[in-house]
Amino acid sequence: MNAILTALKEILDRLTRLEKAVKQPPRTAWRPREVADQTGIGYEVILDLIKSGALGSVPAGRLHVVPDEELKRFLARGVKSEAA
Repeated sequence: MNAILTALKEILDRLTRLEKAVKQPPRTAWRPREVADQTGIGYEVILDLIKSGALGSVPAGRLHVVPDEELKRFLARGVKSEAA
């Protein structure tokens, strides 16, 4: 019985290592809640930005997703460089 438990533990350890080794493809779009969590901007504010067109999104049925490039563009608009 101990041999079976030991074998199962080894298999589980191997599966865990394999799962960690598998790389997920990079995300290309985000739900509004995820945008809010990533940026620290309130969820309702994100929805307002989407509705006003200030933050571009793609409709997906009743939902909207924000493409990664659009989020980067939106965030870059607020970057101010110091005058030399």
